[in-house]
Amino acid sequence: MGLVASWEEFLEGTLVRYVANATTNSGYKPTAKIGYSATLSDAYVVLSQNPNYDPAKHYLKVTDYQWVVKTADFLFSVHPYSCISNQLNLLKYAISIRNRVAHASDKCRKDFVLVAKLFKFAAPNAQPLPQGFTPGKLLFENVQRHFPQQCIQRQTTHFEAYASLYEVLARQIVP
Repeated sequence: MGLVASWEEFLEGTLVRYVANATTNSGYKPTAKIGYSATLSDAYVVLSQNPNYDPAKHYLKVTDYQWVVKTADFLFSVHPYSCISNQLNLLKYAISIRNRVAHASDKCRKDFVLVAKLFKFAAPNAQPLPQGFTPGKLLFENVQRHFPQQCIQRQTTHFEAYASLYEVLARQIVP
C-alpha cells in the first residue's frame, strides 16, 4: 500500500512546510502560536525537538496520528490537522493493512486479521477469515461498514474508499 506511505509523506511535508511559514496556493497558512521557522531544516528541528535532526537518519512520528494533531495543537492556534481526529480508526486500520503487506511477523498478522474481520463481519469474533485471505483480497472487496454510507451504497472497494478518504483529508489539510 504505497498509498499509506504517500499519505505519511504528505503529512510530514505539509507539517514541516507549515512550521516553516509556507502558504498554500489558495493563500492559507496555519496561525502560529509562537512564530515560524526560518528554514525547512529549522522546522525539522522544531518538530523533532532534536537540535541534531538529520532527515536522512531520523524520522518524524507522522505514523502516530495523535502526535501529528497534538503537535499541530501545540504549534498553531488554528490548523487543519484536527480533521485527522475524526478518522483515527480508519487511518490506523490502513497502517495494519500496509504493515501486513510489508511484514510477516505474528503481530502484523494478528493486527491484519483483526482489521479484516472488522471490515468483513458484523460480529468480528464470530467467524474466522477464509483461508489464504490477504490484504490484496480485502482491498478489492466492497466496503460493508466503517466507511461513509455513500461508499457502501456505491459498492466502493476498500482501496477506493481509502483513496477517497486520503483525498478528502488532504484537501482539508491543504485548502
